[in-house]
Amino acid sequence: MPRATVGDTTRTKSYIPKVSEIPGFSPVLAQFYKPIENRCIHEGRVVDQLYYKSNGIERMFTNVCFNCLFEINEPIVPRFILDFYSQVKVQTDEHGYLLISFMIQHEFITLSLSQFSQILRIPYNGQAVFTNEWDLASLAYSQETEGPYHTYLPTPDDIRRFLQIERVDLNRTIKSQSVVLTPNQILTKELRQDMRRWEELIRENVFGLGGNQDHLSACLAHMLYCIVAEEQYNLAYFFVKRIECARSNPTANLPYGMFLTRLYRHIMEHYPHLDNGIYNVVDRVMCPLALKQTRKPQSDRGKACHSVSSTFAHHNRGSSSRQGDDDEDDGASRASTPSLTTYLNSLKPLDYQQYDIPTSSQQDDDLLFERQTHLLNQTQQMHKELRGGFKSFGKALRGVFRKKKK
Repeated sequence: MPRATVGDTTRTKSYIPKVSEIPGFSPVLAQFYKPIENRCIHEGRVVDQLYYKSNGIERMFTNVCFNCLFEINEPIVPRFILDFYSQVKVQTDEHGYLLISFMIQHEFITLSLSQFSQILRIPYNGQAVFTNEWDLASLAYSQETEGPYHTYLPTPDDIRRFLQIERVDLNRTIKSQSVVLTPNQILTKELRQDMRRWEELIRENVFGLGGNQDHLSACLAHMLYCIVAEEQYNLAYFFVKRIECARSNPTANLPYGMFLTRLYRHIMEHYPHLDNGIYNVVDRVMCPLALKQTRKPQSDRGKACHSVSSTFAHHNRGSSSRQGDDDEDDGASRASTPSLTTYLNSLKPLDYQQYDIPTSSQQDDDLLFERQTHLLNQTQQMHKELRGGFKSFGKALRGVFRKKKK
């Protein structure tokens, strides 16, 4: 994949709204939006038919329910993404099950991991592990040893054997120093040719652009292993853990832009009073990825480009052309997707708390602080195990008020 596509993520800053700069916006809430609205959004990429119908991608991915990665085709809702990430927290209940909580316009919502997976239409069952490390040994160090997400992970030897890794060079130069790779550190170029296309597709819609693309991260190698071994993988677990990780990292991109559009639609269906016109949708502009790094920026800066090129093989030969009709691919990718009404009716009821929303004249800082504190206290009573979440949130909120009163 051309490294020039990394620029597609930074282009998202052209449409991320500066909520904190809206006249009359609460200075208290602005403190939570500012760190988020200065980041980039990892939108994900639309995959055309020519791409996912080649090299066994469609069949192998569908066997483990990873077809969700090449069937995703959604616009982006920047304001909803900001609202979501400004206060999202991942917690566990008394039985060890993950819960994801967030607030949309003072409406507090908690979803179980199962509900979250249903809404995003991603697999929930299977092997579950999360790490940002490169070395395959980190999988064993990161897995949960008990509870509902404990799984028996493959060994590094199993992963290397299933992926048919062929070591090309043990010596690497990293930061001007010669480094000898361990057997558990896999390079992307050590994958066989067809599997590199699998890796590209997963990285685009699960991990995002940027970083060390020549390294095959431990979790990505594990996903490839599950595809080859036809073992189910808990993608919902990975998504939630990565959301938690990105939220805590002040420089990380905000992941899963297209997938969060499905959450947006679900929330607006169940909370129609929240659909007050502030959530503008950014339409996609389909464009090829196999471009030179000197390509010119889009004339329409309000639209983002994210599509996976079907010309991966041509790119490897140095070509920057693209084949296929975008309109045809778009229709085909939506053909197997149920209507929104049918899909929403198939979901189980949500566990959520409803609150009366005050009028604009009532939304002063004291009331917002009181309501936020009430929600924090309720969450602490509802979940015994908090993972570094709402306590720091409450302290930050009180600190802002102390400074304001001075």
